[in-house]
Amino acid sequence: MKTTVFLHAEAGEQLSWRNADDAAIAHGSVADVAADPAARDAELILIVPAQKVALREVAFVARERRLLRQTVPYTLEEQLVDDVDTQHFAFGTPQLNQVPVAIVDKQWLGDWLQRSAQAGLDIKRVLPEQLLLPYRDKCWTLRIEAERWLVRVGPYRGFALEPDSAALALQLLLDSAEELPQQLLLQSEQPMELVLTQLPELLRGSVEVLEATPLHIDTLGSGTPPIDFLQGAFGRTLPWRRWWLQWQRVAIALALAIAVHVLALGIAHHRLEKQNLALRQQVEAVYRSVEPRGAVNDPELQLRRKLKVLQGHQGSSVMPLLQQVGSALKKIDGVSVQNLTYSEQQNELRVSVTAAAFKDVEAARMAIAATGLNAQLIGSNTDGDKTRAQLRISDKK
Repeated sequence: MKTTVFLHAEAGEQLSWRNADDAAIAHGSVADVAADPAARDAELILIVPAQKVALREVAFVARERRLLRQTVPYTLEEQLVDDVDTQHFAFGTPQLNQVPVAIVDKQWLGDWLQRSAQAGLDIKRVLPEQLLLPYRDKCWTLRIEAERWLVRVGPYRGFALEPDSAALALQLLLDSAEELPQQLLLQSEQPMELVLTQLPELLRGSVEVLEATPLHIDTLGSGTPPIDFLQGAFGRTLPWRRWWLQWQRVAIALALAIAVHVLALGIAHHRLEKQNLALRQQVEAVYRSVEPRGAVNDPELQLRRKLKVLQGHQGSSVMPLLQQVGSALKKIDGVSVQNLTYSEQQNELRVSVTAAAFKDVEAARMAIAATGLNAQLIGSNTDGDKTRAQLRISDKK
């Protein structure tokens, strides 16, 4: 179970802190707190000095309940010394159409929270100091310290007094009170005999002395939880910075591993793309060796279709024709086949050949005809030292 550590903001950037279960108090900066092992894993609560806080209770009508954060600051504008826009307003739980409000300087609170965050401190709550004083219904609480008096006169009413003017302020408070307190709960660091002489006479006979222990939350179980300043503009968000500090090494290692994996995949993909391109070029080259003309969309499919045509559809077959032509051409030296085209409808084969001379072409035609096929020369031309010719070959009808 986590312990609780109270951080009391003091003058300048100094503070004091203590464990909730220990009366020992340490002093220093937020960096000193961050270096304290006892505070490192504790629930940290920042206490705002009473002299920095103004407490008010504001009445409202039911229809305004959802707009309190917008309307209350301007309702209190005339009661505040400083400009409304420079103040931070924190709200307690509304009851009986009244809402308690704690007010603190926005810049002051923001600076403390920023310093704490930079030191790695995760502040869980920020509470007004006077609302940590013991409280009992229809009683007042007075805590006397060397340099100030703290007073709490209601669940959400309290303030700090200068020692020199404290007695007069208490008398004025008594004069304006609708009902006198039944008891004055008193905590003091000074001798009680000296304290009693400083109190208004009306309070001296109702004093109940309490031990001057360090302030705790809800000391007497009053059921009035303090107002937390971490709301509105200062509402808590997820502690991304602390999480990053804890997990940055793991995150960096994971990011590097992912980057390496993605790079390896990229390299493998590039290699496969090159292999695929090379295979497609090979396939296209094979197709062009069979069919040098026309578009190439799906070479494999186109070759299969041509093979079916060559094998013959509806009972026709080109294979015997090819065998006869091939056997005849083998007998003629210097003749090579450049291209052949088969027409299924006409059962006709057209063969383009090259030869060293026209006589070789004619010899090839006669050799084919000698196999019992019709072989006609349908064109020839001379290309350098080569003769190109095209033969039309079919079965004799």
